[in-house]
Amino acid sequence: METSELEAICRSTLHGLSGSFRDKEIVAEFYPYIGMSHTIRRHGSCWRIRISDHCRLAPPIVLQSIASLLACKVLRRKPPSQALRIYELYRRTPEVEQGVKARRLQRGRKRIAGSRGRYYSLDEIASELNRRYFHTQVEVQKLGWGARRSWGRLGHYDPVHHTITISPVLDSPRVPRYAVAYLVYHEMLHTLFDSSRANLRERHHTAEFRTAEKAFPQYLEARRFLNHFCRTRGSSRFAE
Repeated sequence: METSELEAICRSTLHGLSGSFRDKEIVAEFYPYIGMSHTIRRHGSCWRIRISDHCRLAPPIVLQSIASLLACKVLRRKPPSQALRIYELYRRTPEVEQGVKARRLQRGRKRIAGSRGRYYSLDEIASELNRRYFHTQVEVQKLGWGARRSWGRLGHYDPVHHTITISPVLDSPRVPRYAVAYLVYHEMLHTLFDSSRANLRERHHTAEFRTAEKAFPQYLEARRFLNHFCRTRGSSRFAE
């Protein structure tokens, strides 16, 4: 699809949603984001929209849905359920997922430091967990402390790069070892339960996953500690 066609779709969609957009210039383009990212920003009297070029071959109704979802963010409205369904169906198509995965492998770079922190060694913790609970069957490309001190997400498993990242805020004498071990255990479970397909957030934390997670001996204590740990910093989640 040409840029002029995309702009016409976005302009029509935004003008139809709210009068706030009708006297504004709408500029839209496809942009080579690594993943399925889409943005809308205001520059004076102009709204600039960037839609991932993974959607260049998408049907007009999908692009209309994306424009509608972006506009709802600006307007602070609840997004239309139909637009969400249309976009999600397109995002999950094998061709799109494969394209996103290929680009992430080609261009994405995981910024992960070493596994040995000042107070905790993630390799030692993971090796112990692997022997005790996984029969040494869990293998990852890399396990390490994250490059940034993230409070919004304390742990993450990336199925594309096959890596586990733990936020360095946990490498602290204030954090009990069992809490770090639980978080590593949680991410190791994802290597067994998660699909390798990118961008399927609904793959997380199925009933089977939760049952396996509760096998960790100090599951409740660790959850309580980490929930409190996150709340003190204004965050509502700690792992993915």
